[in-house]
Amino acid sequence: MITTNNQQVDLTALIIRERLTRFAGGAFGPLWAYATPVAWITFVVISFNLLGRASPLASGAEIFVATGILPYVLFRQTITSMMRTLIANRYLLYFQPMTTQNILFAAALVELLNTIVTSVVIFGTIILFFYASMPSDVLTVYFAMGLAWALGVSAGSLFAAVGRWSDSISRAIPLMLRPLFWISGIFFVATELPLGAQQLLAWNPLFHVIEILREGFFLGYVSPVADPAYVCIAVIVMFGASLLVDRFVSVTHRERHLL
Repeated sequence: MITTNNQQVDLTALIIRERLTRFAGGAFGPLWAYATPVAWITFVVISFNLLGRASPLASGAEIFVATGILPYVLFRQTITSMMRTLIANRYLLYFQPMTTQNILFAAALVELLNTIVTSVVIFGTIILFFYASMPSDVLTVYFAMGLAWALGVSAGSLFAAVGRWSDSISRAIPLMLRPLFWISGIFFVATELPLGAQQLLAWNPLFHVIEILREGFFLGYVSPVADPAYVCIAVIVMFGASLLVDRFVSVTHRERHLL
């Protein structure tokens, strides 16, 4: 019981530390949490207008783009934060019973809480000022965002574990993730694609997440590829792989940064 209480105190302190670090910069520091998704949504909507592309669903471009950008940002930022925080806070592992899982989970929770607020603000603003419709199934929307977070946590755990071992691979991971911005359904829906393209992109679990979210947001939209079970399997596989890699690095002392 005492150990459990100590663990809880450690996690709370880590969350506060992570939030202060993540949003450093004075009173306006937290505003940067909104800057990235707002900038991306604005850029893509402007691109839609310049190219004369309309939303493939019965909605404005603003809400359509937001339903693609926000789960992508949650997934990508969770990975980035977890990879960064494990190296930045590695000296905290001297204090027992602190573990790498404590540090990673604190970073993941900060990103989850931040994205919940960001999603409410951005979706609410678009609904209010651009007269977009309310989500047809709020629970499905929450479920999809939860899947995006779980996917980011599992991938972030794996990449953070690999990053403990190889600096080269750690630096290459952002480059490896960059194509996901174009192939995860941010700009399109599965029903626009031919069957072959649907089957190819269906290997990408983030594509499933965005399709699930749009099923919950847009009344009448049924995706031909959305499969929550596939996303859950991807989460379990990546999290299991992260435990194996982390164990290998610890046992063989392959840590690239001395603790």
